[in-house]
Amino acid sequence: MNFDFKKFWKEFGVVALVAIYALVAVFLMPRCSKLNALEDAATAAVQSGDRVVTVTPKPQKEAKAEETAEPTEKPKTKGELVSAKIAYAGDLVCHMGINEEAWNGEAYDYQPIMEGAAQYVQDADFAFCCLETTFPEDGDVSGYPVFHSPKALAKSIKDFGFDMLEMASNHSMDARQEGLISTLDVLDFEGLDHVGTYRTQEEHDKDNGVLLEDVNGIKIAFINYTYGTNGFPVTGFEYAVNIFFDDYMETDAADIDELNLGKIDADIEAAKALDADLIAVCMHWGLEYHTSPMDYQKTVADHLFEQGADLVLGGHPHVPEPMEVRHVTDKDGNEKTGYLCYCMGNFISCMNDPYTNLTAVTTLEVEKDTGTGETYLKNVRYAPMMMIDTADHGVNIGWRYKLVDLHKALDTYAGGDNQGYIDERLHNDMLKALDDIHGIFGAQFDMYDPSYTANTEGEMPVSTPAPAEG
Repeated sequence: MNFDFKKFWKEFGVVALVAIYALVAVFLMPRCSKLNALEDAATAAVQSGDRVVTVTPKPQKEAKAEETAEPTEKPKTKGELVSAKIAYAGDLVCHMGINEEAWNGEAYDYQPIMEGAAQYVQDADFAFCCLETTFPEDGDVSGYPVFHSPKALAKSIKDFGFDMLEMASNHSMDARQEGLISTLDVLDFEGLDHVGTYRTQEEHDKDNGVLLEDVNGIKIAFINYTYGTNGFPVTGFEYAVNIFFDDYMETDAADIDELNLGKIDADIEAAKALDADLIAVCMHWGLEYHTSPMDYQKTVADHLFEQGADLVLGGHPHVPEPMEVRHVTDKDGNEKTGYLCYCMGNFISCMNDPYTNLTAVTTLEVEKDTGTGETYLKNVRYAPMMMIDTADHGVNIGWRYKLVDLHKALDTYAGGDNQGYIDERLHNDMLKALDDIHGIFGAQFDMYDPSYTANTEGEMPVSTPAPAEG
């Protein structure tokens, strides 16, 4: 019987090829490729005439449990608790009266003017305020409407105990771009950190302009923005000042309304990428002499918390505006206690409008579990302050302007010591000032008020306001 090769190939040729391919794959290909070849062969159904031939691979051995099990992350265990006290003050506004007060006949020294805040600034692990002036290279000194201050002010700020300055304000450009650069150079020389203004695009782009401070092992990211620059443009060097309104060149601040929060959002994301434990956003906003926030301030504050801010710290209106702690949930689902102050008021100034002489130094205590990494706000407390102008009371005591600790001054007077300048009228003014500060900030945050209760363990709880009577 003759073998008909053509007939065999016609009926079984394709099947034979597949079988040969599988044998070659098993014996000749590297071990790591054999399983793939078998899997391909197993799924190959070959049509031959009216028959379908399926090649079934040899069953694979089960992988060892330890090779297939999903890696499990060890639960974080609690570790040591570390804490940091952060002190922040309001806007440092250098009118000519302040510069004249600081001149001692030989040099400028601003520390005696800030005297009442010394304990709270120097006891803190980290302290900062907002600087609303510039240090031009030519040494020009001027007050409102464009602030140019002697460079000795920077040394006084550093020697007094401040560590960092918010620089994004409506007066950032008072000495134009050259003055902005000179100002930052002076701060660097004195060893003062700064945020909100930048000399170059590269300086701005580093970490999106976010300043990361390590305070006792707690990493705090600072972000600083202003509503505008008093009509001075930053065209062509927009990186120089962080601005959150597109129409910042409007001459009347009340007309500025084109919010642009995209850059702040990007900065908050940059802060998260830096592994910040807390994010503090410092905002120069609102309307001057208003003790209540504008609607847009409320909207922006809510937005910042949603984006991931832990602290929202405001300034600019020259008068105190409310502070609060609130329970917040950010867009990532993180729940925490957030702190908001719409405005701390002036730190030092010589303004005479109502409430412009009222302020406080606020201390925020934050705590971190080094084991879990959990970081939270533990306490908020402030010391009420009042800027005294002795000329208002016809007193000649060798100085005119000084920031005083209200509780200490009142206690001293009650003990029979008038400090050489507190008369009955000024005493009454101090009592009213304390009531006004309590009415705006809330007495429950005043560290010396009977209503203040320090939180002793864990995250600061958010108190529920008592229901209104009637």
